[in-house]
Amino acid sequence: MNANELKKLLPPTDRNGVPSVDDTANPDELVANFGIASPQVSAVAFVMLILSGFSALAKVYDSDGSAGSVQALHNAAHDGDTITLPAGTFSWTARLNITKGITLQGATTITGPASNPTITDATIIKDDTPRSGSTGVLSVRINASQSFRLTGITFTAGSSTSYAAGNGAFHFNSTDSSPAMSVRIDHCHFDSLYQGKLIWTNGWLYGVADHNVLDCRKKTQSFLFSLSTYGGPSKQFGNGSWADYPYYGTDKFFFVEDCRINGDGTNELSGNSDTLNGARYVFRHNYWVNAQPNSHGTEGGLARGVRAYEVYDNSFHWTIAPPAAGQRSGTSLWHDNTWTGIEQGGRHHTNLPNFRETPARPKPVWGIADGTSSWDVNDTEGNGTSVEGHPPFLFESGTDTSSVNSQGVLHDSTKNWVPNQWAGYSIRNTNPNAEGYNLGSYIISNTSNTITYYYYPASDAARHLIFNAGDTYQIHRVLIMMDQNGRGKADQVIGNRPVNWRTGRASWPQNALEPCFSWNNVYTPNGDVLGFNTRPAQPTTKPNLDYFNLGGGFPADTTPAAVSSKYTAALNGVAYTGTFTYPHPLVSGTQPPPNATRGSSNTSRKEEKKLKKKKRRPTKFGE
Repeated sequence: MNANELKKLLPPTDRNGVPSVDDTANPDELVANFGIASPQVSAVAFVMLILSGFSALAKVYDSDGSAGSVQALHNAAHDGDTITLPAGTFSWTARLNITKGITLQGATTITGPASNPTITDATIIKDDTPRSGSTGVLSVRINASQSFRLTGITFTAGSSTSYAAGNGAFHFNSTDSSPAMSVRIDHCHFDSLYQGKLIWTNGWLYGVADHNVLDCRKKTQSFLFSLSTYGGPSKQFGNGSWADYPYYGTDKFFFVEDCRINGDGTNELSGNSDTLNGARYVFRHNYWVNAQPNSHGTEGGLARGVRAYEVYDNSFHWTIAPPAAGQRSGTSLWHDNTWTGIEQGGRHHTNLPNFRETPARPKPVWGIADGTSSWDVNDTEGNGTSVEGHPPFLFESGTDTSSVNSQGVLHDSTKNWVPNQWAGYSIRNTNPNAEGYNLGSYIISNTSNTITYYYYPASDAARHLIFNAGDTYQIHRVLIMMDQNGRGKADQVIGNRPVNWRTGRASWPQNALEPCFSWNNVYTPNGDVLGFNTRPAQPTTKPNLDYFNLGGGFPADTTPAAVSSKYTAALNGVAYTGTFTYPHPLVSGTQPPPNATRGSSNTSRKEEKKLKKKKRRPTKFGE
């Protein structure tokens, strides 16, 4: 819009430059096409709305509530328009596909605090969508310049009692070359749907889910976060997210705030969140009942694990024996959360397992982190150091002399080891005829002639690390695992057969040390302060290096000096001084128009060239 066009939209002014508005004009005419609640809006405000990204031609379309009606209106609508659904109950037998930057608004209301919300289920959509394939209930695919809002709708189970296949009943996706910053899901009730996962965010997309109630069935997860194309469509599997800073305290996350998330009360996984592809998310000011955040790591396939997340000012209530939450990669900040009901075992709110250090995924793309994978920092010199390009150091080898399908113990009567000299190292079965061939796991302890290693028994592993008499073995040592808990920004990884762009081959991506921090997390009935936990003898992710349990007693909602001094701009992308604006700007109405900010500071080509010229040097344990 040029200056002359803008001037035409402005009202006439008096000699002092003050707008003079015709008092006889109908104020409703100014707001009819905007859906603005205020009964009046000045012409100046009208122009400000236009400049803020609202369409001057925005319209409101009233559907009859059916999926067909909403889809037809969507096809005729433009960015900025609103489609309403009336009060009533409607069966949707097909997925609704949204590609416009619109608002989809029903009459359901949710008021009151997240701990005790009042729900009025006025607009009710029954999920009768097909149970075969990855159809889902709603698919939203927008670009970076569009905004989408889903508000005031209840979604409940239909006639089918079988779970739908695929990820995400409600899928929000953007694969543009810059991030979609403006997605809001609010005041919706997700009521006991037969879906494996409810809200799935994917591609390169940020926003907020606020003031929702999610009632989850036994096999239902509340959220699945993914950033598969962070950095642009050419970046896949979350590799772009891992090549960037964490950006704690900024808007470069998907936020969930002021929601109530209910597990079913029988299964500790019900209602939990999950992650894929370099996910970044924030949970704050929510009320959780028998549910909690969880995550996947960089483990089996090409998908990278959770990259960074924050959990603060939440309340957790358990009526079943709860496990600690699980974080399998990346970095996190947990603070100012409270727990009631049954206490977490061992005073831990989050376990930090590194799955690739076990044979949980027998043939991972990245290899098993047992001191032999080229994606990790391995001890190559036998003294706790690593030189890139050198082969893994072989500390010990031999043959099992007496095991029979031994699950967790190897026997070698020819040895005379010092007790526990191998704790924290890894053992690998090297017998080509064995079920456990080329599987490795970390060593928990040893006697003079036996080794106890971590045995992964779950059925999701196609093969298990078992030793029998005659099986040969080797002992190596991993120092830092790729994408392990407490590690972050890395070299750019590319390709379906992944390679490190810096070296042009599979090699350690130089993950920066980005520690996890926990403070002011309290089980309120007795004042216990909860923190992170790792398994005994796990080779990597060490306390006071990769994670810090700072304890309690800090002023509420403040940032300890240990955190702010660590997460400076050099490590975080921007200096971390505290949490991002609450409520989220999309909730308070202060969000800038799409594309006002950008979400990436991925390594530039000049930086890449500089990094390629860096001299190789030994990597010491703990770097």
